[in-house]
Amino acid sequence: MVDTHCHLDMIPLQDVEESVKRLDYLLTIGCDKQEIKKALEIGSKYENVFVAIGYHPYDIGDLTDKDIEELENLIKENSKVIAVGECGLDFYREKTPKDKQEYFFRKQIELAKKLKKPLIIHSRSADRETEKILSEYAPFESGGIMHCFGGDERLMEFSLEAGFYISFAGNITYPKADNLRNILKKVPLDRLLLETDSPFLSPQKVRGTQNKPSNIYYTLEFASELLGIEKSKLEKTTDENFKRLFSLN
Repeated sequence: MVDTHCHLDMIPLQDVEESVKRLDYLLTIGCDKQEIKKALEIGSKYENVFVAIGYHPYDIGDLTDKDIEELENLIKENSKVIAVGECGLDFYREKTPKDKQEYFFRKQIELAKKLKKPLIIHSRSADRETEKILSEYAPFESGGIMHCFGGDERLMEFSLEAGFYISFAGNITYPKADNLRNILKKVPLDRLLLETDSPFLSPQKVRGTQNKPSNIYYTLEFASELLGIEKSKLEKTTDENFKRLFSLN
């Protein structure tokens, strides 16, 4: 089983160790300057942990073009880095100016295309704006992931056409998440991924506790029942999708 998106630097070491033993691959994310450093350290420690680095839209307050240049150097220097991100737009809370979010989203898209790396996208309360910016650069030959998908069906369809995989987290198990479940049912199986987004969004069965990558199995079980697919088959399918995207076969 693969956890397509987690933040191992935010998780207790004992939970990291347990998850690394139970899962085939984990993709840990570094999305501010301190987290990037920690993610690289964790990736170098565990053979089955890969890394994505970039800047979350809430972490671009003091970012400059020089930081993007340094990000490029880090990606080139570290073989465990297999993607750029997470980056994107988040207009749910006005933590950083919209124009600056859009500027650095574009910068990181350009970097991913330059380095021929998949892109990990964060989009919250910004469906049309995300679509507009991505459309300026589509198609994405190296692909990418719409992480913790929470958009509408139109964004899902656009993302698939642009070359992205759609990843769902533990919030698909929440009682009020009918909209997410309806979209999940419409994603082609060969473009579907699962994630925990640890330490956030614990699945319903363990909701109220800090999430960890090994909780991916709760989400897998729920998704298999929702889709009417054997759990082992869905696990194999999503694992193969991850390996195909990142050329890990």
